[in-house]
Amino acid sequence: MAIIALQALVACSAFGSAAALSLWSSKPATHAYRASDDYLLKTAYPVGNGKLGGEYHRGTSATIPHGPPGLDKAVLSIDSLWSGGPFQSSAYNGGNPETDIHSSLSEIRARIFDNGTGSVEPLLGTGESYGAYRTLGNLTVSIDGVGEYADYKRSLDLKTGIHTTTYSVAGAELTTSVFCSYPDHVCVYHVSTTSKTLLPELTLGFENNLVDKDLLDVTCGDDHVRLQGVTQAGPPEGLKYDSIARVARDSRAATTRCSEDGATLSISAPRGQKAVTIVVGAGTNFDQTKGNAEHDYSFKGPDPEAYVNKVTSAAASKSYEHLLRAHLRDYQALESAFSLNLPDPNGSADKETADLISAYTADRSTGDPFVEALLFDYSRHLLISSSRPGSLPANLQGRWTEELNPAWSADYHANINLQMNYWAADQTGLGSTQDALWDYMELNWVPRGSETARLLYDANGWVVHNEMNIFGYTAMKEGASWANYPAAPAWMMQHVWDNFEYTQDSAWFRHQGYPLIKGVAEFWLSQLQEDAFSGDGSLVVNPCNSPEHGPTTFGCAHYQQEIHRTFDAILAGAPYAREKDEDFLDRVSAALEKLDKGFGVTEWGGVKEWKLPDSHGYDVKSDHRHLSHLTGWYPGYSLSSYLDGYSTNTTIQSAVRATLVSRGPGNAPDGNPGWAKVWRAAAWARLNDTERAHWHLRYAVEQNFAGNGLSMYSGRDEPFQIDANFGFAGAVLSMLVVDLPLPHKALAGGKGDPKRTVVLGPAIPEAWAGGSVEGLRIRGGGVVDFSWDADGVVTEARVKRSRAKVRIVNVKGEMLAES
Repeated sequence: MAIIALQALVACSAFGSAAALSLWSSKPATHAYRASDDYLLKTAYPVGNGKLGGEYHRGTSATIPHGPPGLDKAVLSIDSLWSGGPFQSSAYNGGNPETDIHSSLSEIRARIFDNGTGSVEPLLGTGESYGAYRTLGNLTVSIDGVGEYADYKRSLDLKTGIHTTTYSVAGAELTTSVFCSYPDHVCVYHVSTTSKTLLPELTLGFENNLVDKDLLDVTCGDDHVRLQGVTQAGPPEGLKYDSIARVARDSRAATTRCSEDGATLSISAPRGQKAVTIVVGAGTNFDQTKGNAEHDYSFKGPDPEAYVNKVTSAAASKSYEHLLRAHLRDYQALESAFSLNLPDPNGSADKETADLISAYTADRSTGDPFVEALLFDYSRHLLISSSRPGSLPANLQGRWTEELNPAWSADYHANINLQMNYWAADQTGLGSTQDALWDYMELNWVPRGSETARLLYDANGWVVHNEMNIFGYTAMKEGASWANYPAAPAWMMQHVWDNFEYTQDSAWFRHQGYPLIKGVAEFWLSQLQEDAFSGDGSLVVNPCNSPEHGPTTFGCAHYQQEIHRTFDAILAGAPYAREKDEDFLDRVSAALEKLDKGFGVTEWGGVKEWKLPDSHGYDVKSDHRHLSHLTGWYPGYSLSSYLDGYSTNTTIQSAVRATLVSRGPGNAPDGNPGWAKVWRAAAWARLNDTERAHWHLRYAVEQNFAGNGLSMYSGRDEPFQIDANFGFAGAVLSMLVVDLPLPHKALAGGKGDPKRTVVLGPAIPEAWAGGSVEGLRIRGGGVVDFSWDADGVVTEARVKRSRAKVRIVNVKGEMLAES
């Protein structure tokens, strides 16, 4: 369950470091819906456990605490609470047509090869019953007798994942603490006082003023309040959801009573009791394991009532200290796996977060290292809180929404956004957060995606396109520029291969990773066409659209680069997966030899985005937000590694540089998103251009980050979109390290043991002088700690636990360590 915390919890000094980085404010986070700077997701601090509970259809995910003292609220979210899908329409089919329509492909392809461009109109879907991620509602906690207050502070401790609020009333200090526990599958609300008399009376309730009251039922019992609802009355009956706020064991001495209308629970503590603990659990009847033909693609599991009863009763039987310790053991095991240590020359730790971000400017060449380290740590907190084993992966808003119909449905866009969400996972010890991603692809995408491959393309394997919900929507949705994007799975397979390279988990790779890649490779083996336009004998994709840009054509550079890397991963990974299908490997190898590699140079010196000659007028200079034809440079490596682009190929580097100059700072009229800026920062870092990499990072903060550190899409205007938060950490990592994979030929089909080279400090700004990193994961299963001097040059490095031969050098090529 997710909570958007508007009030902060006080971090317990017995468990967390006093020097821990935290976000904090001296002002309450209040809720004025869509009212500029009062937009909840610009002011609140989010916490979550990323998880549904014990199974795919259940559990709590996140919360956002907010409200003035005495009137606490917490926006609750469950990762599987969606409208749409088979719960909305019995005719829902993941967007797929009722019969195959692949016969139109031959005509589409012929027209494109004849003219250079064409249309995929016959393949487009409608998005019917697509649905949207939606909020569960508010948990409300009224604290009696809080009028005038002083010394207010709310904070989110990134070392503990605890949100704390403190303030004083009539000489006594009140503290509320909120965290979401992955081990116990609940969010915890704890209020305590230093008063020598009584803890004020509390009143608990649930509310959702956005939902038809006929679809909700709020009740109370001896020790709890409960909200139950359904997304639609039917037929068919909508998705069921359930949530309980229950008084915990260590508060049971308190007197509780239901209101006359049965909708709220009052809690009165006896004299001497200084604290009350509430646990909140929630679930739905969504079940990701039921999204296949065997279960008629129903995604329907059992009613969540029994599960919510069980999980909240179990958590409420424990003391607050027990719940807190379990949370900290789990959270800190992930958080402490990596640390980035940057200086704080301006004393920024003592300044309010909103003031720091408001004053932050890209024009200040030194930036603010404290803010940059804070946002890096915040990125990892958000990933830990929104994506865990057993949950759905982080969506466009991570896990936090206050709406029934958030922007872009808060769904899964896979033409940069979903990928960027996980940029920092492997390298910073958060690989387990991707378990949700692997399961989502296997259970949610592959079953319907295999059907889509057959009906739209007459293909084996599986495919999805750009926009996906949680109900197996795998067909094209609406508009070719967005929808005609079957390259999404190929790009996602980079994450699968990278995870294996970093973890060396052969058992997982055999069982889940390699079968995913193989299904994508099988699809593309059937779809590649010999280039009849250019007549050069190469294999190209036809039709294709570069994400959200340009014509429907053939040989889009982005597709070619991603397929190149996918095929290479098959050949490199086959020995580890114990692949026995030699015919399949031969076909992949033959296709890879003939494949257009997706690199050409325009007349003005940039990387070509399409294979069409420049005379067609598409490959002109552009400041478009996407860098799709540079994915082989960053975050991929089919240009920067497989074509020897990083170390020696000045032609590739010069073309990448010219493209980045043309694309500009990421604030063109077509959009001013934060993800475009951090992507540029990372690409510049791989060119060893420290000044530009740092400037684009600073520009993202200046333009897109709100006072609570969350990234907005349209400059600093809502809606909230989380990808720039996650991408920020990826960009910082690209400034710290270049760790590229070796192509399959260098790996000798798994038989060789070549030495890898890892470059540290490709673009470390001088402002980060004297910093250090602990726990950086590198390919081959190793871990590196390192530090750098006043010039940003890495001077010390130590390799731990590497299973591969690794040579560690600094950006000047000087040897630092070897394993």
